[in-house]
Amino acid sequence: MRTGHTISLGRAAILLVCAAVVAACHQAPPRPQPQAEPAEEIRAGPILNQVDTVSEQDVLTEGRKVYHGPGLCYACHGGRLQGGPVAPPLAGNTRDPKDTSFAYVLQVVRAGSPHTPMVASQGGISPGEMVQVANYVWAVSNGRSVP
Repeated sequence: MRTGHTISLGRAAILLVCAAVVAACHQAPPRPQPQAEPAEEIRAGPILNQVDTVSEQDVLTEGRKVYHGPGLCYACHGGRLQGGPVAPPLAGNTRDPKDTSFAYVLQVVRAGSPHTPMVASQGGISPGEMVQVANYVWAVSNGRSVP
């Protein structure tokens, strides 16, 4: 048995709570947050009829770059989409009429064409580049752009 100061469990709990309260009261005050500089006045100029869009020609130019570049389309379909020994023409009156819709062209670019050398996403092009090249092929094959 120990001799000396003994306290009850209840008093010990009260002392712990008091110590916690005292410790909380003696914490460093929060540091003041730096004040933001007053914003300069922004004056609105006249609103122009400018819309953040891309022109049709820009879309076709990007598609043309993919067709003749990383998409490797030109290697089989030719530089003017005229076709070649392993791939059909994509422009002119010798193409299959069923493949004139944009949806069809995009489907072939995305998924390839079964039982042909045409594979999905030829050249490892991105989904965005697939849409660009499909726009270009569709426009040329429907006489809306030159190769």
